[in-house]
Amino acid sequence: MVSHYHLKRALLSGGALWAAMLLLLWLLGQLLVWQDKQTQQHEFSEFLSDIENMLEEHGFEQVLQEFELEDEVIWPEHEARAHLADEGWLIAVFEQDKLLFGAETQLTASPTLQWQTVSLGEEGDAELLSATVNLSDGLRIHYWQKQDELHAHKNAFYAQLMYWFALLSLPLMVAAIACVQAKRSRALQALSEQLVQVAHSPDSKRTKVATSNSDIITLSVSINRMLDEISRLHGNLKTMSVGIAHDLKTPLSRISNRLQSMYQDLDDPTRLEGHIDKASNELAQVINTFNNLVRLNAIESGKHIQGFKTFDLSALIDELAQSYLPVFEDSERHFEVSIVPAVHCHGDKDLLGQLICNLLENALEHSQPNAHVWLRLQSHTLSALLQIGDDGPGIPVKDQAKVFDKFYRADISRGRPGNGLGLSIVRAICEVHQAQLCLLDNQPGAVFNIEIPTRQALSN
Repeated sequence: MVSHYHLKRALLSGGALWAAMLLLLWLLGQLLVWQDKQTQQHEFSEFLSDIENMLEEHGFEQVLQEFELEDEVIWPEHEARAHLADEGWLIAVFEQDKLLFGAETQLTASPTLQWQTVSLGEEGDAELLSATVNLSDGLRIHYWQKQDELHAHKNAFYAQLMYWFALLSLPLMVAAIACVQAKRSRALQALSEQLVQVAHSPDSKRTKVATSNSDIITLSVSINRMLDEISRLHGNLKTMSVGIAHDLKTPLSRISNRLQSMYQDLDDPTRLEGHIDKASNELAQVINTFNNLVRLNAIESGKHIQGFKTFDLSALIDELAQSYLPVFEDSERHFEVSIVPAVHCHGDKDLLGQLICNLLENALEHSQPNAHVWLRLQSHTLSALLQIGDDGPGIPVKDQAKVFDKFYRADISRGRPGNGLGLSIVRAICEVHQAQLCLLDNQPGAVFNIEIPTRQALSN
């Protein structure tokens, strides 16, 4: 069923297409008519030249014989037009404006070839080609020629073709466009009904279109991509909400317990001070979680990009490595540092410093004593390759795809301090620097590769 809207569009589109094709057909017909006239004009000019040569070389007798005319024949107006209608041509020869023989007519002729339309009585109007030839001794010839019969029939055919095309093509075009509109409308209607179903289960259902219309297929694919992205964002939001609730529940419960204990131990200053210290540590953990969330949001907003500068990445990493060396020694871990000097990159020095600190803290937290932890920096053609790894227990394969999600913590990490935002911040810093972050597979521990583009690569 075609709606009023689609019918209106079909009428407008069909009318515009019909008018355009009609105009194109008319122009094509006029071009063919013009070519026919040009051909006849060329032949007409050659014929006049032959007549002129014949007069100069053989005189009037030869011309009269050529036209099969009697000597000094004069045709009055009605006989001239009858002769023109029957024979298709007419001639008049003058000497000093005196008609010697031929047509005594009001038909005009000029020194240049010209077309004119004249009435030939019962035969109706006819196209005439005429010209005047001036000769020596005051002689002048006027000659008229009807349009070639074949050309005239072709003109009539073109006119009939235009007439029938104008009469039949418009309804056919409107019907065809209306059918296309109806088919497209059905596909859009089906897509609309599917979207209603998707609205009830946005995480599990997607649109499927059974049409060959590429526009609707592209629309369906785009809608599915949008739904996937919305589902991903919704999933992140749920994960973050659960993560916040989980991370706050434990310290807040402990704080509540401490407050109760403080109430019970008001008379014991020593125990009261211990409760206050414990509660303060728990509050610090809560504040740290919120600070990390705020910082993560600031990084993901991209506002740091405006402050990017070119700096010595080697010097930054060396400075951080020196500051962490005593920490690793105190924790009985072997810390290996290998840095190619004078590697520069374009970015935020503080953010990249936090990236390195987060990964080093991650290695400290998840590797066992006597573990081997390394920090390496290499220079490539268009990037700097930073690698931070350890030979600890590593990250289980089932958790590797999620370790960069907000608040995600593998089972082995749930009993340790932390909020599951450290690696999320690392990923956000990599994205804002267009750096490639990779957790290497099949490694004895956790090995992170970060490929940071240089300034030239970023420009490209």
